[in-house]
Amino acid sequence: MEDRRMLIADSAIEVVARDGIRALTHRAVDSEAGLPSGSTSYYCRTRAQLVGLTVDRVTSLLRGFVEVSGIQELASTNADDVLGVLSRMIEALLADYRGELAARSALIIELSGKEDTTDLVSSLLDPSDLTNALDATGMREPAVAAMDLLAVFEGLIWERTVGRLAGRAVDRAHDSELLSAALARHEHRGPRNLFGLRR
Repeated sequence: MEDRRMLIADSAIEVVARDGIRALTHRAVDSEAGLPSGSTSYYCRTRAQLVGLTVDRVTSLLRGFVEVSGIQELASTNADDVLGVLSRMIEALLADYRGELAARSALIIELSGKEDTTDLVSSLLDPSDLTNALDATGMREPAVAAMDLLAVFEGLIWERTVGRLAGRAVDRAHDSELLSAALARHEHRGPRNLFGLRR
């Protein structure tokens, strides 16, 4: 039963990624999954439940990716290491999760103002993970720097998924330059003195 439910969720993602959120119907998912008519309705009685199942599956897949990306455990003193992880994440996400990202974008727009979309966003990159990574590098106001960096990161994902750069090959060097520019205005804390205090 759980395998059937997952098949329905994955098929719903395919429908949304390819045809848009308006195309997400029980009948469309049945057809995409190759299931008998009414199969999706058995698991999701309403469209709202079908949307919820799709959101849960998208967030689960992307959260699983983030957990192995390295950003959560990164404790480097070099900000370039953080930028390197982010640029590699963009490349890997677009290589393996382009459909999920397209569905995520459509779902965020669909649910904006109606539902809390925090899970959809944080499943991609939680600001607290980025803040911790930047704090380890000695960045002043790491939370502010993290939000600047996250804005560029999300913008690049959006443009390469559903925006003007959709379908084009990822240019990691270009992405790294843009991410680096987001940190350019943020200073690092000074070195510690003999008493362990920042100068």
